[in-house]
Amino acid sequence: MLFSKTAKKLVWTQNKNWLNSKPISCEELKGKLVLLDFWTYSCINCLRTLPALTEMWQKYKDKKFVIIGVHTPEFEFEKDLMNVQKAVRKLGIEYPILNDPERINWENHGNTYWPRAALINKDGEIILDHVGESGYDEIDAEIIAELKKMKQITTATKYKEQQRFYHPSVSPETYAGSARNAGLGSAKVCTKSGCDEYYDSGKYHPNIIYLQGDWLQTNEYLEFKGEQGHFAFKYFAKEVNVVMEGSSSAAIMLDNKPLPVAAAGKDVQVKYDKALVFLHGADMYNVINNKDYHEGVLKIIPSKGLRVYALTFG
Repeated sequence: MLFSKTAKKLVWTQNKNWLNSKPISCEELKGKLVLLDFWTYSCINCLRTLPALTEMWQKYKDKKFVIIGVHTPEFEFEKDLMNVQKAVRKLGIEYPILNDPERINWENHGNTYWPRAALINKDGEIILDHVGESGYDEIDAEIIAELKKMKQITTATKYKEQQRFYHPSVSPETYAGSARNAGLGSAKVCTKSGCDEYYDSGKYHPNIIYLQGDWLQTNEYLEFKGEQGHFAFKYFAKEVNVVMEGSSSAAIMLDNKPLPVAAAGKDVQVKYDKALVFLHGADMYNVINNKDYHEGVLKIIPSKGLRVYALTFG
């Protein structure tokens, strides 16, 4: 499935990897209002749109309306169909999802954003093109207007979007892989076992990754290869999310102390003065969730094989 950049029409590049639906043909969409949503499951901005999309689906799915989520991976692990299926189940998404691991539809549309939504009218014309996680109340208002024109509804309850305020000094999204990382704060040092160890001096500049121990940096991620070490990051935010991959657990510390219950994210379990994230494969993990903005140092104490892809803040 793709958009024609010149005709501004909805056309198709078929893909067999549909979730929650059999493959949907272009013929089946004739005369329907279509909301197309480009997303990926480890993107916090995409995840914040799901309440709006779910509400719209529940309200209008019995009308001539369909949402199609085009899952376009940012990282290699998001190309795995089983990972996407697992995420869709976990997130409770019921509308049709087209998995697009090779980014065919993304490229044909000329897209560069997660999330991006487009509303296509019953004649296949794009009537709204929207970028970002906010403004879904406006999308809902446009859907209502179109469905009224199509005589599918007479009245509807408008979606009430929760207003989000982001402090201008909140830490930026930070990638761990060398392809999109501006540089690490720790230098490599030589030990008896070799010269592949990173050393953390304990002095931190904001928004820079610091490492202790044996880590391998690839284009996409940092992988812990040793027995003892940590990953440190000085941030300013209320909320911290980390895209990680592993099969064991990782301890979370804040300002050199175990993360307290009051600041624990939804994916952290705090017991017996330990704060742990139990990893279930590659996903985005909410590790810190404060009521107020806080400047602090996040430390992740990894188990061997842990991979860190990115950090996002709110």
